[in-house]
Amino acid sequence: MRGLKVVLPNGEVRFFGGKVVESPGYDVVGIISGSEGTMAIVTEAVLRIVGNYESVKTILAAFNSVEDAGTAVSKIISAGIRPVALEFMDKIAVNAIEAGPWGGGLPTDAEAILLIDVEGSEPGASAEAGRIIEMLKSLGAYMVKLARDRAEANRWWNARKQAFGAMGFVGPNYITGDGTIPRKKLPEALRRIREIGNKYGFRIANVFHAGDGNLHPLILYDERRPGERERALQAEDEILRMCVEIGGTITGEHGVGYYKKHLIGLLYTDYELNVMKGIKSVFDPLGIMNPGKIFPR
Repeated sequence: MRGLKVVLPNGEVRFFGGKVVESPGYDVVGIISGSEGTMAIVTEAVLRIVGNYESVKTILAAFNSVEDAGTAVSKIISAGIRPVALEFMDKIAVNAIEAGPWGGGLPTDAEAILLIDVEGSEPGASAEAGRIIEMLKSLGAYMVKLARDRAEANRWWNARKQAFGAMGFVGPNYITGDGTIPRKKLPEALRRIREIGNKYGFRIANVFHAGDGNLHPLILYDERRPGERERALQAEDEILRMCVEIGGTITGEHGVGYYKKHLIGLLYTDYELNVMKGIKSVFDPLGIMNPGKIFPR
């Protein structure tokens, strides 16, 4: 994000940033883009365009345990490998996807799968894919496949994109969040998510951006049953608190909003929150932009 055209709360139109990589002064573009609409309305953005790489290699790996898949993610990242995509899906999610018309041939017997993309020159991407494949085999994957062509890779990725919608095959309702954790803590986080599900009596499907440590536990419940929605929210709350406890945060990409604002005090002191409120008041002194979001009363 290089620049933003915005409408301020008083109706003025202003442009911040520009086409250059760096500019002097405060990072107003970063402040506004991360403010969840509480400072201004963005109408235009100047973005950096990055060209496609020469080659993309896609890998599918299947594991007999969720923890083994989580450990594999941690080991790949700690080895200095940086895939452009590293996605995690557990058995509930895979079976939901494959129950629909968009099945991508994912292994339904796996307790967890990883879907990985690496990019670069043809020799570079091939070498990195080969390194990842050897690591996956040594870390307990019982099946590792390199996509034969882009058509096969696209089938896998299209299936992944249907995961949230496919939950209707396994439950009438779900709640999800986006707590983010250090990637080395993935095995622990997955174990604790399972324990929280058992505690509240809910199945929890895991579909998330493992390469970022960005979790999306899908808590399956039935809102027709009295009290289930409230207990599902309690379970989600406990998962987010766990993320903070092990060194993470309550949101990785979807923001704080209304629901998670009561948890922001786990991350920031009153002084820090007041600094943030002060910045907001410079842009929005009347408090009319997305009122009631981010900050607890």
